[in-house]
Amino acid sequence: MKLLRELATNRLFQQLVSFSIVGVGATLTHAVIFNLVFQQLQFHHFIANILGFCLAFLVSYLGQFHWTFKEQAIQLTDKRSAFVKFFKTALLGFAVNLFWSFIILEFLQLHHYYYLALLTFVTPILIFVLNKFWVFK
Repeated sequence: MKLLRELATNRLFQQLVSFSIVGVGATLTHAVIFNLVFQQLQFHHFIANILGFCLAFLVSYLGQFHWTFKEQAIQLTDKRSAFVKFFKTALLGFAVNLFWSFIILEFLQLHHYYYLALLTFVTPILIFVLNKFWVFK
């Protein structure tokens, strides 16, 4: 019980939880749009990824700026610079996801669910670290 109270008041833990919630929302947005456009509409995976990324970026930006890193965002003197860093971080995550999609779908020719697993569980770790220690510093 004491551990739960300590975790509940730990700022890093709170940020991890809210980042995860926002990230799950953004990732699900990306995954659902990707799956719909790729599988249902049968567009190329690159186009499906671009559309998924754009909508997921909006979810992520709004959630991370206004909830996860709200205190840090309020204290930023140069919000435009932080937005640019946030966008660069998102683009890096997008590039990593494109790399995953190329490897899984083009090179290994595996089912796209393997790609969705990497998009969902691996890329977000990189993005949290960059947001925490670069974007909102």
